[in-house]
Amino acid sequence: MELHHIRYFVSVARHRNFTRAAAENMVAQPSLSQQIRRLEEELGTPLFDRSHSPVRLTDAGEAFLPHAEAILRQVEAARAAVEERLGLRAGRLVLGSLPMTGSRLLPRAITAYRERYPGVQVILREESTRRLTELALAGETDLTLTTLPLGSPDLTAQPLLTEPILLALPPDHPHAACAGQREAAPPDAARPADAHGAHAGIPLSAVADEPFLIMKPGYGFRDLVLAACHAAGFAPRVAFESAQIETLQAMVAAGLGVTLVPQMAAERSLHPSPVFVPLAGRPLTRTLALAWHRGRPLPPSAEAFLQLASELWPS
Repeated sequence: MELHHIRYFVSVARHRNFTRAAAENMVAQPSLSQQIRRLEEELGTPLFDRSHSPVRLTDAGEAFLPHAEAILRQVEAARAAVEERLGLRAGRLVLGSLPMTGSRLLPRAITAYRERYPGVQVILREESTRRLTELALAGETDLTLTTLPLGSPDLTAQPLLTEPILLALPPDHPHAACAGQREAAPPDAARPADAHGAHAGIPLSAVADEPFLIMKPGYGFRDLVLAACHAAGFAPRVAFESAQIETLQAMVAAGLGVTLVPQMAAERSLHPSPVFVPLAGRPLTRTLALAWHRGRPLPPSAEAFLQLASELWPS
């Protein structure tokens, strides 16, 4: 049973005339009559009594008509729903995000998005890097705010921004005192650099013997910290692990160890607060991106968010 069969049937039932129904549907009358015959053959019974003028519905036709009309209404409702979403007057957007990153970047982006598309519902899923990758691969998120590199070759991404990684020290740490001038500079201030692009600061190897506070397994930033320490020639002595970067910074402020912190997550409102120091040598950075499954088409709501992100964080 095809949709145009049902549409032709309802049209003939309304007009009680094959010729007028054919004109309404812009098809030849013999073609319309043939399609109605095929529908009757599929149902196994005549739907019209053609011995009268105008034609009449048979008992079977009377029984079939309300269902046929309901089908056409549902089709129109489905078409309208699609058009609503294509026009971003309705629909939803599911965003995955790292907790320590989403709280800094997404409020601004979501506010701007809702101003443009108030009919689109935005749903936020905050998870670990590993879990976000699983959700993206399963199609349970439309876009995911994460760090590069991606956790699967089946994902693709639009980079947003690159930020430096800072060393967080307790306030009474010996290296904190000599870092006073650097710490006094605003987070986005330019750092002095040598001819090779390396920045003045403290080498990570200088805290190789300190207890390290790092993210729990499953978080991409943990892998970044471990890789940075390995590149500096040591394996960190992990004293504490947490799923919250704020917890790690509070522990640093209490003198329980040191850690690395993305610049945007550096928490200077604590009392006392850690001292944040740039690392010597070539800058250690992380790149944030919006990722999605490369094998699935993005819904219009996600396409619109990517466009907005490119405006907020132009490359």
